[in-house]
Amino acid sequence: MRPRLVTAALMALLALLAGGCVGVPQGGRVLRGNAGGTEQPVDDPYVRIIPVGPERDWPPISIVEGFRTASSSFDGPNGDHQVARSYLACPSCWRPGVAAIVYDKLDPPTYEPNGPTQATVTLQGSQLGRIGADGQYIADAVDFKEVFHLRRDAQRQWRITEPLPPEGLLLSRDDVTRAFRTLDLYFFAPDSQTLVPNPVFIPLVSRSWLPTQLVKQLISGPTIWLKSALVRSTFPAGTGLRRLQISGGVATVDLTRQARAGDLRGMSIQLIWTLRQLREVQRMQLRIDGKPVQVPGISGRLQSIHDWDAYNPNGSGEPQQAYVRLVDGRLGRLDGDRAQSMPLKLQVGHPAISYDHRQAASLNAAANTVTVTDLIGGSVRSTMRATSKGGRFTPPSWDSRGNVWVVESTANGSRLWIIEGGTRPVAVDGWALVQYPAKALRVSRDGTRAAVIVKADNRWQVQLGRIDRAPSGGLQAEGFISISSELQSAIDLAWSTTDHLAVIGMTNGNPSPSLFDVPVSGAPIQPMIGPGGEMTTVTASPGSPLLVTQRVSPGDKTLNVCRLSDRYDDWKCVNGTSDPAYPG
Repeated sequence: MRPRLVTAALMALLALLAGGCVGVPQGGRVLRGNAGGTEQPVDDPYVRIIPVGPERDWPPISIVEGFRTASSSFDGPNGDHQVARSYLACPSCWRPGVAAIVYDKLDPPTYEPNGPTQATVTLQGSQLGRIGADGQYIADAVDFKEVFHLRRDAQRQWRITEPLPPEGLLLSRDDVTRAFRTLDLYFFAPDSQTLVPNPVFIPLVSRSWLPTQLVKQLISGPTIWLKSALVRSTFPAGTGLRRLQISGGVATVDLTRQARAGDLRGMSIQLIWTLRQLREVQRMQLRIDGKPVQVPGISGRLQSIHDWDAYNPNGSGEPQQAYVRLVDGRLGRLDGDRAQSMPLKLQVGHPAISYDHRQAASLNAAANTVTVTDLIGGSVRSTMRATSKGGRFTPPSWDSRGNVWVVESTANGSRLWIIEGGTRPVAVDGWALVQYPAKALRVSRDGTRAAVIVKADNRWQVQLGRIDRAPSGGLQAEGFISISSELQSAIDLAWSTTDHLAVIGMTNGNPSPSLFDVPVSGAPIQPMIGPGGEMTTVTASPGSPLLVTQRVSPGDKTLNVCRLSDRYDDWKCVNGTSDPAYPG
């Protein structure tokens, strides 16, 4: 006998009318080729699974399958899997939280009796990744096996005993899509003027529960993965949430008395940017220990979600000036569908432009020399040559503090360099990917994260790392994690927004390079419409169209830079240009 699964349309309709259900982004959408795809609104409705408990005389396999299915629903007043726990010999002994194995395929379960009152059921399959107890997702495509032990109770009913999966839940990709939403918690970068998103998976217990859980997680600080990076929170230690109420578009956030010692302005900025992801929040009132507080810089007690727009982690969001390499090798500007040479006769390869448009970093033809040039006067500010035999540099990347980042690679490994202020090359103390060759590195605008393409397990993988302080006091790049099990190989990448990457890569079953929007949260990647032909490089900037270098046909040496037309939903290409670059 197999467990029943109730997915009644009537229940879904009632849930929608009650405003109590939301969903996570589905895979398969084809996005336009502009920079930075977005996920579905957080309060989109979804079809909710109504879990069922065990029926009388279910055999062990049905008990395990019923438990696994019920575990995918965060039912109960606090999402404590009330129905799933009814499959257990000790219902109160299991409190999994959100930690989970996320699987792609599950083999048929196997059953082994151990006498008349005991048995084991084994589940195994292909894992996609794991959700941590703090909601952080890490892609990890491996095989897994979980063994469930069962025994018959006094009523001769089979129930699951320990050990339960130590990872918590066992969820399919569809279970995660249905039962979770990906949201950002916001913390400050070192300059205290830039926000850093910390994406987390939050279960959908109820529509009223979600905002409260979101604020609680913000107050508790970054996830374990991001905590070591150069980010900070303005909430004092011990601060808690007394109450969160949303009514008439106003979110009233009441914090415990410990918040009095904190930075009211900083806490407000973090709260506003985190809560503005919820469609029903338009304004906010901050309270401490039940009493309204006056936030510096705000007239009145109510804050609009736009009061702190200056802290937008994506910058102004205005279209940025694009630069290209012209057919004669000089640096040029891309204006609409035309490329224009610059007064400065600067020969460049894979140019990177500083955020203030004053400096350019570029590679020579052999990619073994990085040159930083002043775009105002044309003087060379720094020249760095590869230190290893056969060493080649990745295309350079600027951070917002005016530093240039490059990786020097050989066939056997790599080394990370920073050209501080564009003038002084310094080897990074800690580089966690030293044993892997790298073909691309892009530092996030906030300077706290780095996206890379490295060769591991004989394929070029996209990984995300954090930038923090090494014990010696210098910088290091470590904690690299995979964010997608769907991408099988990658050619190039760029930050399209503060929490999304644009990637040229391949997936299972599709060996041809394509454009993808890749959320750093670990949410499903989305294919994007590209210009056709062979794509070799990509660049992006928030609010600006994606730019790619295209080779029209294999073997053709002519390269074009292609961009999406603002007026027509198609790509326009500029002949004889390559290596497009936005500032960054």
